[in-house]
Amino acid sequence: MVGYFRSSTLAKEKLVSVQRQLGRPTLKLLQEVETRWNSTYHMLQRLVDLREPVGAALASLNTEITTLTSAEFTTISGCLSLLSGFNDATIELSEEKNVSGSKVVPLLKMLEQMLHEEMAKTAIAVAKEMGEHLLRQLRERLHTLQSMSIMLLATLLDLRFKLIGSFSPLKAAEATKRLVTECGALIRTPEAVPQESPSTSQPGQETPGNKFWHKLDQTVKMSRKTKNATADATVEIQRYLAEPNIGRLEDPLSYWQTQKHVYPNLHKLAVTFLCTPASSVPCERVFSKAGEVVSKKRNRLSSKLWKKHCF
Repeated sequence: MVGYFRSSTLAKEKLVSVQRQLGRPTLKLLQEVETRWNSTYHMLQRLVDLREPVGAALASLNTEITTLTSAEFTTISGCLSLLSGFNDATIELSEEKNVSGSKVVPLLKMLEQMLHEEMAKTAIAVAKEMGEHLLRQLRERLHTLQSMSIMLLATLLDLRFKLIGSFSPLKAAEATKRLVTECGALIRTPEAVPQESPSTSQPGQETPGNKFWHKLDQTVKMSRKTKNATADATVEIQRYLAEPNIGRLEDPLSYWQTQKHVYPNLHKLAVTFLCTPASSVPCERVFSKAGEVVSKKRNRLSSKLWKKHCF
């Protein structure tokens, strides 16, 4: 049906004419694209929005294509209500100029809650079955993503979510423990460890029994460094977690820029983990743009000029 209105000039004009007669804004039907699932969502949503004009246009055109039945439109509407959250999540996780990696786990959490609410409302059998399949897929994927340190730490270091973004108190505790480990390891690096005061015994001047106790002394020294680093990391993280969350529309990178002297070690980790993209969409956009710039008629572009066009 959509293909017919997209390819036939007569059908296009008739659809526009009917919409004007009904006093509605003139809109076109949208065709789905195989590589983007939400293009199917947009196609069906536009078809539901233009249900009356499409039906009237088909009735007056000489074609064998018939409009969908009332039951079919009801089924589509029920499925669209389940998929609306997935469409919103897809748009958010496809961003390239904002922090997106930290949104993955919180969005999956919100999607599960939304599915439960929508399934409780609907009485459409197809929509209920679809909701059950989506819930099962969500849980399977969430189980994998929650075991990824990069996702957990990105969520924890995003001041919009922190512990609230985790799926359960157990996962929140696990993420905090991992953050303490990462922060402690950062503190123990040679660049982060302050220089110790020089000892009274100079290198080469060995105290009695120095060689004999050397291994034990080294073990004690390393143990002390580890304990001090873990304690410092725990204090810094607890102070950070005690701060109130910022608004969801605020930029967490701006917060870390202003607080880098207050939380120096966490700032380094935030810079590392918050740059994680949630999906490969930004990369795919670059490939698509490159394909548009370098064409058969512009195949003599130098690499410098191509870079300026793309980036």
